[in-house]
Amino acid sequence: MGKSSYDVNNTKTPRQEISKFRRYLPQVLASTAKNFLLLDLGLSVAFPTIVIPALRGTLNSVDATETLTLTEVEASWLGSIAFVCQPVGSVLSGWITEPLGRKLSMILVNIPHIIAWIMLYYASSLAELYTAAILLGLGVGFMEAPIITYVGEISEPSIRGILTSCAGVSVMLGIFTVYFLGTVVTWRVAALICLAVPLSTLVAICFVPETPLWLLSKGRVDKAQQSLQWLRGWVTPETVQEEFRQLQQYSANSNKCAACQKTGVPCPHPPETLLQRGKELFRHRTLKPFAIVMMLFFFLNFTGLASMRPFMVQIFQAYGTPIDGSRGTVIVGLMGIISNILMLLLVRKLGKRGVYLISVAGASLGCLSLGFHAYSNLPKDWSSFDVHMESPVAGTGTFPMILIFVISFFTGFGIAAVPWMLLSEVFPFKSRGFATGTTAALNYIMAFLTTKTYLNVENNLGLHGAAWLYGTVGALALVFGYFYLPETENRTLEEIELHFSTKGKSLADIDIKQKLPEAQKDTKIDSRFDGKIENSVAVTIENLGCDNRAFER
Repeated sequence: MGKSSYDVNNTKTPRQEISKFRRYLPQVLASTAKNFLLLDLGLSVAFPTIVIPALRGTLNSVDATETLTLTEVEASWLGSIAFVCQPVGSVLSGWITEPLGRKLSMILVNIPHIIAWIMLYYASSLAELYTAAILLGLGVGFMEAPIITYVGEISEPSIRGILTSCAGVSVMLGIFTVYFLGTVVTWRVAALICLAVPLSTLVAICFVPETPLWLLSKGRVDKAQQSLQWLRGWVTPETVQEEFRQLQQYSANSNKCAACQKTGVPCPHPPETLLQRGKELFRHRTLKPFAIVMMLFFFLNFTGLASMRPFMVQIFQAYGTPIDGSRGTVIVGLMGIISNILMLLLVRKLGKRGVYLISVAGASLGCLSLGFHAYSNLPKDWSSFDVHMESPVAGTGTFPMILIFVISFFTGFGIAAVPWMLLSEVFPFKSRGFATGTTAALNYIMAFLTTKTYLNVENNLGLHGAAWLYGTVGALALVFGYFYLPETENRTLEEIELHFSTKGKSLADIDIKQKLPEAQKDTKIDSRFDGKIENSVAVTIENLGCDNRAFER
């Protein structure tokens, strides 16, 4: 933060000096509370992985007290039904997040998950399993918009990439936790343990503030300033005066109708209805980032482990790996955590674009290699859905096991994280809630398709053909990322929005301009006070995430 500031009467007022640690700490704490939701998301996504083999009878140890069983078709539905329900929650979240706010939405989303975990523990029929999976899917979908918009609106550009990377770590930690629980307890006990996460989240979210931008959009100026003071290190109003003024400017323009935004005049029109705000989805400043993010989500679902995850235990057994499938999934989860942490450390240096290109290249090569191994060493009719895994193919298990771990690592390094990171920053504020909810909904439709059709892909193409298909899509992702993925790391929300708001730019124009050269990024000369200040004031712009210039075009 700067060391001094001026008020409008040209009188110098003391400005509170704080360390970077103190300024960043509350943003980390707020993001951590939000990450409890993502931990629950990871638990939900991974849970079918430990239920399906237990009810299909493909585990080495069978629970004698278990009465439920699954056919292969029922297993494919259990592994995918949550995804088909998540779009409903995602669309609703986009419409509900705006009137209720990010914080209240993040509190309410825990209710369906609490019910679902209890139902799973007591489930005595297939219908109850499906109902619980549907509730988990609705909850996961509903949490997307508030989570994504929250982290984008509370964080400074300099640490936004790290905070969004932490979100990926939380998801992978949830996945790892379920895989680990699957090796030490039954799936029912695992569900009961998972219940503790949404209960804890209810408490944690209560202690973090609402985002300043949402509070400003509702006219709650005093609360917005208090929120910003909390998020910037529990500081005085003078310390956040400049950033708060910029946020007020941005919010004022965001609440104008589209015509008044373009002309820059005060807006005399009544507030827009939800339907009118929904039309923002079809403006080019929303459609351009939407196209990019949707392609990344397509590659996420058809590259790497996304389609295989619910069936990972039996896939390990199908390849005859030297370790039990349940333990193999634990290592898969661990590789995801390690790769996410590594990305967190490298994202500022390599950028989101860099980590994504490395990720898709590694995952694609791993899938193609896995396909060649299966083609050369396994019977052509060998299926992971057949209950014949007690006699693995001798001498072929170590290499595919390593390849699965490699695919897991590279999937977690960028493919699974970068689309969600971009989702928190590329959409304009005016359509952010709707756009993130809609995009997440479409992503989950694709996730349903890829998991539900995995059985068909494997039956028609074989293990080798399935791996080749996902590896080929990964190669296409590499080409797309190279030519069309812009770099948003260390760019403010204003710079990103301005880039996509500029007419005439093609998707291949991936250079997001910064307002100042990198060497001058820390400071700029403030000359807004009618020339009355003899010495220009150096003020930081590191934390100015947005202002009204994004609406000039």
